[in-house]
Amino acid sequence: MRDRLQELKLRAKELQIAGENNGATVQEEQEDFEQQAIIYEKEPITERHLHEIQKLQNEINNLVEEVNKFSQQQKSLVSSMRRFSVLKKESNIAREIKIQAEHIRKCLDELSKTVKKAENEHGPSRATVRILASQHAFLSQCYLNAMLSYNDAITAKQEKCRRFIVRQLEVAGKEVSEEEVNDMLQQGKWEIFNENLLTEVKITKAQLSEIEQRHKELVSLENQIKDLKELFIQISVLVEEQGEMINNIEISMNNTQEYTQVSKEKFGLAVKYRKRNPCKALCCWCCPCC
Repeated sequence: MRDRLQELKLRAKELQIAGENNGATVQEEQEDFEQQAIIYEKEPITERHLHEIQKLQNEINNLVEEVNKFSQQQKSLVSSMRRFSVLKKESNIAREIKIQAEHIRKCLDELSKTVKKAENEHGPSRATVRILASQHAFLSQCYLNAMLSYNDAITAKQEKCRRFIVRQLEVAGKEVSEEEVNDMLQQGKWEIFNENLLTEVKITKAQLSEIEQRHKELVSLENQIKDLKELFIQISVLVEEQGEMINNIEISMNNTQEYTQVSKEKFGLAVKYRKRNPCKALCCWCCPCC
């Protein structure tokens, strides 16, 4: 048998010298090159529409603020002395809300077309396409909530005006239901109703003036609803289109939470079994098992 001890020592010395040379080379490279951030290539779809999505989000936030302002003003009935200025201010706010709502709806339609185009070009399973679809669904839901709040504010103010008219008539001694008031408004018989009040009921001019002011308010609110009728129809179509997408997003989130919980349980079991591994307890130099 050959004695290869000298050969082994020579090989070890060569490896030691090579390691020292490599260490010096690495140190020189570290001195020459500083750390730099790695810039990954940006996804063209997301980057191209990110600014538009952020701009649309800001416009929806402004719409929500206008709706909240309108809702706060509808919570109280103002005396007839301030009625004209308040009605004019409310009319201006309603006009702004209508303009903003129509513009946002057009932007959402354009974003919807962009999502469909991206799905056709890159496939619906691509991450960037799903991000765009999720953003569109989220913005549509925010827009829907704002318009529903606006509709609720108008409806609540209508009910308040009707109750006020009924209450004033009850004080004057005339029993009128809210349904009768609605019929008079829809059929345009308010002038005849006013003449009957003056002849049949002992009502003061101040009370009649208050009732007429509430009637003007109701007419103004009815006109606002008529102006937004087409917009609400388009919103209902948007809800039907986005309903399935929003449900799918919610289901995916729930499934993700379930998978996360199952993974945590499996990791816990793996750690438990690893600690109980009998191979870790063995220390046999002749037959190692791990």
